[in-house]
Amino acid sequence: MATIHDVAQRAGVSAKTVSRVLNDHASVTGKTRDKVREAMSTLGYQPSAVARQFRAQGASAVGALMGDPSGGYHTRTHHALLLACLETGRHLTVELFDGPISGWQDRIRAFVEDGGIREVVLLPPECDFGPLKALLRELEVRCVLISPTTPDPHFPAIAMDDRAAAREVVEHLFSLGHTRIGHISGHPDHAASTHRRNGFFEAYAAAGLPRPAPELIVQGEFTFKTGLDASKLLLEIDNPPTAIFAANDEMAAATCMEAQRRGLRIPDDISVVGFDDAPIAGVIWPTLTTIRQPFEPMALRALQTFAAWNSGESGLRTGPFLAQHSLVIRESTGPARKGPPPAKTS
Repeated sequence: MATIHDVAQRAGVSAKTVSRVLNDHASVTGKTRDKVREAMSTLGYQPSAVARQFRAQGASAVGALMGDPSGGYHTRTHHALLLACLETGRHLTVELFDGPISGWQDRIRAFVEDGGIREVVLLPPECDFGPLKALLRELEVRCVLISPTTPDPHFPAIAMDDRAAAREVVEHLFSLGHTRIGHISGHPDHAASTHRRNGFFEAYAAAGLPRPAPELIVQGEFTFKTGLDASKLLLEIDNPPTAIFAANDEMAAATCMEAQRRGLRIPDDISVVGFDDAPIAGVIWPTLTTIRQPFEPMALRALQTFAAWNSGESGLRTGPFLAQHSLVIRESTGPARKGPPPAKTS
């Protein structure tokens, strides 16, 4: 069955534009409206089909628990869930979850019971918090996990292959002549950080190259500040890298800022790659090469999983569903510099 994202891709517009056409929003031009409707007709798109299934099951609200709603990853996922709810006739109810602080169990019980929540999407790192998942099982709430560290026999999971994506980033840099590549890893408690770092190393092994020196691997925590601190360390070493791969776009953007503060030209003096394709990736200068996470397909798959689960379909717990990522090449990567590194400035 075609989805709103298939229609958007065929029409060459965003999923939000398709939703505006579906709702007769006045801001859409006639030309765009015609393109979207033609795509819908060609694909046989029926926007109410999944919504009817949810209504037949008596489902309306789906919950989401987020630990950092201001972060780029959570912002994109939140938006993707809103679009998926629009397509499926659902409503999204979001609660901030700050981890195991005093009284967290009562807050979750109130969220579930007062909001009539029977289904919840759990994002990292909440999807790996055992006591939370146990409480939701006790409350008879069905959950879909997004990118958990390990599969959970009680809940279906949806993820992307972070290792393969990171390996693709490094192979792209290899193709440009970079071999001395720095890596700013993500938060140590997030499984994605480990997967992306392992993919970084696997690319070197596959190319028959020695693993990068320890000084080229610096710990970050997926925040702009830790990206600044980590990039300073990488750019201060005697033989700095010709490229830096940061485990998310916020840290990559911080790396670009620090490099430019030192008078370095991107990508002439140093190339920078991020991960996620957060909004910042397309608006900073130069625009950021990055891995585009399939936020919208993953969100829609989560809601479709609830529909299949509620209708009694089998095979939901045979392993995580892997969504396809893509490498988006923009202006921040180019051929490796030749000759000695540029002089340091302060």
